[in-house]
Amino acid sequence: MNMKRRDVLRALPVLLGGAFLPFEWAVAAVPASAGSIRFDVHYGSQGFKVGEARHEWKIEQDRYELRLNLAASGLAGLFGLQYEQRSEGEVGPEGMRPESFVVDQRGRKRDSAHFDWPAARVSLRRDGKERRHGTIEPGDQDLLSLWHQARRHARADKPVALNVITGKSIKQAKLEPMGPEKLKLPAGELETLKMRATAEGGELDIDIWLSVQHELLPVRIRITDDDGGVLDQRAAAIEVGTPANTKKN
Repeated sequence: MNMKRRDVLRALPVLLGGAFLPFEWAVAAVPASAGSIRFDVHYGSQGFKVGEARHEWKIEQDRYELRLNLAASGLAGLFGLQYEQRSEGEVGPEGMRPESFVVDQRGRKRDSAHFDWPAARVSLRRDGKERRHGTIEPGDQDLLSLWHQARRHARADKPVALNVITGKSIKQAKLEPMGPEKLKLPAGELETLKMRATAEGGELDIDIWLSVQHELLPVRIRITDDDGGVLDQRAAAIEVGTPANTKKN
């Protein structure tokens, strides 16, 4: 079923300065092991600010932990645009290898995805009970790990096929590089490499901008539904090399 505009607010968590540096250097950069990004969150064609989000990460030699907290005010808050996403797993030859992806949305039961890589299987659960399952392959990602995994494909000359796992579904998607782009964000003017993840039927449409000045960290994420509704997260403050509070509650 295609996503409708109302679903972006109600069910988004289950989808979602300086000179330009040499391209080869940008892709080879090692991401900061820990840090946080605060985003201004905008919604709609006019780009009205509806709230803020905070993304924290910790990436070690063979493990990673990611967290996103998003809170909206006004009408957007009333529609449930307040949630936390968590992803954790291993870091290996294929990059991020998720073990679990959890979505806690205000007023709703917990949605989660649990990855069994030896069995090539992912289990999608609601409040701990399996609702469906599917097959996974190396390179498949959840919605949050995709933000960081995208850097591995920034210089690919063709789309990369992968599954993107949400708390409720498995999307067969392609991830493709869109080229360099200069952005003016609240955090400043940044040179970026743009990536796009899409699935057939408009069920997944995510643009990710990776900052060259910040080791290809995700500094803008824009999600578009099939009716043209847009939820846009734009970096307002970036902190790298500082411990991130990614532990579970």
